Amino acid sequence: MSSLSHDLRRVLGLAWPVMISMVSYSLMSAADAIAVGRLGTVPLAAIGLGVTTTFLFLGLPMGLVRGLRVATAQATGAERENIVDAYAWQAVWLGLGMGVLVAFASVLGPTVFHWLGGTPEVQAEALAYFRIKALAAPVVLLGMALTSWFEGRGDTKSPMRVNVVANLSHVVLVSVLVSGAGPIPGLGIRGAAWAGVIVLTGAALALVRMAWPTLRARSARPRRALLRESARLGLPIGVQRLLDITAWSALTGVLASVGDAELAAHTLAIRVLMLSFLPGLAIAEATAVLVGQAVGAKEPDVARRACRAGIVAAVSVMAVGGMGMVLVPELLIAPFHAGADVVPIARKLLWIAAAFQLVDAVATVLYFALDGAGDTRFTLVSSIALSWGVKLPVGVGLATVAGLGAVGAWLGLTGELFVLLGVLLWRWSSGRWYTAPRVLAAAA
Repeated sequence: MSSLSHDLRRVLGLAWPVMISMVSYSLMSAADAIAVGRLGTVPLAAIGLGVTTTFLFLGLPMGLVRGLRVATAQATGAERENIVDAYAWQAVWLGLGMGVLVAFASVLGPTVFHWLGGTPEVQAEALAYFRIKALAAPVVLLGMALTSWFEGRGDTKSPMRVNVVANLSHVVLVSVLVSGAGPIPGLGIRGAAWAGVIVLTGAALALVRMAWPTLRARSARPRRALLRESARLGLPIGVQRLLDITAWSALTGVLASVGDAELAAHTLAIRVLMLSFLPGLAIAEATAVLVGQAVGAKEPDVARRACRAGIVAAVSVMAVGGMGMVLVPELLIAPFHAGADVVPIARKLLWIAAAFQLVDAVATVLYFALDGAGDTRFTLVSSIALSWGVKLPVGVGLATVAGLGAVGAWLGLTGELFVLLGVLLWRWSSGRWYTAPRVLAAAA
């Protein structure tokens, strides 16, 4: 067996459970848009605005959670099982603690929606969705943190089982709660939010149960050294996520001011894009774990091979998605019941997405590989510079000054991806990402 074949099997062995989880998540997100889209253009635009704002508040905590995964992966590679096990309780405290902060911060939601703009009708619907989702942040982030702990250990199957059941349950539940069934009244966009809260709470409790043998065997007290290491690795990721989502939110706000049809098409196209992007993202996540474990074991050549295999796998998967967007865009748009004013815009956005699929695949794997190696400060600086220096000004200029609307915003995203790919290729080929990991003894 060739070296590449062996490395591909390792990447895909970790990636396929994550891939199934993410595909099921994309089905869940598409189900939200389909169920709400039947109610009209305003609710469809509102759910796009609501989801964007929710991720704006979750951006920093999600980065810290990824830092815990990197720390767990490096401890796994260094064969420090005591530290790996101790990170289980740190995942619990990190998820719950950050979730409580997000719930309190959600009082700023109306201010954010005012900043983003949009018609009063869209804002009102989006705010109702956001308030429900934000108050459930503790259980959402608890589930994310425990998922990161499992994946850092190399166990991607346990969270997959939980996430698939949760997401498929959501697909059924959302249609009932949005439109109503029998004695259950239709709750509109609020029903989509409550469906997500219900299934994600169940998923978090299931993950706690799966991790309980380890949790029961270890002290529950927070470990400052371990939390500090997670923060060292995760804070740059979190800041990058927050600022990148802020830039994306600004673009969304611009589209909201342009018109409901532009925002609805943007929302629809993102849901379709996720069907292609999330499998590639799953491969990038698996690559990050393998790179982190290789760095923990002080084997940079193994990390390089894992990254190469991840790129090959991601390009293969996302190329298929890009072909679908070119050949059958109407088939992908049809389930969303979009209005006649939305469909032509959405079709153009899918053509743009098809054009940057391969670039996105390579850039995503490289980005996650650098994070897995612990080179999170570099990814922070490069991402911020390009997001705010290319994507936002170019996207806003093309959307408003040039009058291209959502198409202009997506062209700005395309430009950012091409420049980002060049920067990441330079960093990875330089080898500057490799430094000896910190293998803490604090959990002994």
